[in-house]
Amino acid sequence: MTARRNAGLASPRQCGYCSAVFARIFTVLLIACRLTCASAAPPVIEDVDGQESFALESSAVSDLSGIVWTGGDSFYAVSDRRNVLVPLTLKIDPATGRIARGEIGEPLPVPADASDFEGVAYVAATKTFYLSAETGHAVLRFRPGQPRAERLAVPPVFAQARKNLSLESMTWNDTAKQFWIANEEALIPDGPVATADAGSLVRLQRFDAKFRPTAQYAWRTEPAAFRFHGAGSGVSDLCVLPDGSLIVLERGFGAGGLHLRLYLADFQNATDTTRLPSLAAADACVPARKILLFERASGFVNFEGIALGPPLADGTRSLIVIADSNGGAAHNFLPLKIRLAPAARASK
Repeated sequence: MTARRNAGLASPRQCGYCSAVFARIFTVLLIACRLTCASAAPPVIEDVDGQESFALESSAVSDLSGIVWTGGDSFYAVSDRRNVLVPLTLKIDPATGRIARGEIGEPLPVPADASDFEGVAYVAATKTFYLSAETGHAVLRFRPGQPRAERLAVPPVFAQARKNLSLESMTWNDTAKQFWIANEEALIPDGPVATADAGSLVRLQRFDAKFRPTAQYAWRTEPAAFRFHGAGSGVSDLCVLPDGSLIVLERGFGAGGLHLRLYLADFQNATDTTRLPSLAAADACVPARKILLFERASGFVNFEGIALGPPLADGTRSLIVIADSNGGAAHNFLPLKIRLAPAARASK
């Protein structure tokens, strides 16, 4: 009887073995938790020491509204005045993140059935550009040398955009394998534009590498102290990071003129609005949460495009913001540095 009762009990040696196993499991879980918490930490955006802005003069182009890095010192911009891709050379000092010098190249025509280009993305594997066009509510795919840009399908709800408040944003990341687009201010069925009392509800749309829709979320912009030429406070561009995190650029009017704000979008508790024909009802959806990373009052400088640039020596990445010249020949760039979360520190 005694032997049988003791048969179900672990020996001291077995207890020691089990304790060691559980200790190892606990250690592994603790490390995993720490890694998860570290990767969930938001990126940090910093000014570049000693350079508040950088300007290039060129009367050959105007109104550059979107920008993308294509490798090395090479960037491309789009204009909301002409259907062109504008090659840019920006020599960024890897030690400081400052723009040491720059050049604007000869514009490359983009034949298309839409206009008012606002956003641009570049897929390195196929050497193909993707452009968002505000007039025509279109996303275009264009490889230099082809006779005409190809129009891609976007969810039909974006055809209900207000005039000059349509598809303002375009981004892609070669590591995340995601495209994102957004309208600038609320679509007609989604409620009013931004006012001094409330922001505007915008739709952020995600696509996979084959440009198939995968998710859509609402985003509430900041209120606009006033409106100017139809614009108030809206999403002006997007920048997807290597881990799939999304930076949202808001440009709005406030005290002292224009304000630039960069946010991290948190979709954890947000409603997928793909099947919602309207967001106007107060309880229609839960918008994405906004985490402010950077803001600046820019006076009359109209910063409205953003691009993740090359790695810097201190482990950060260059982040370049471009300003619409509003018809002028002075093209302004804001150099920033972004310190990515550990999980996002992939090559591109």
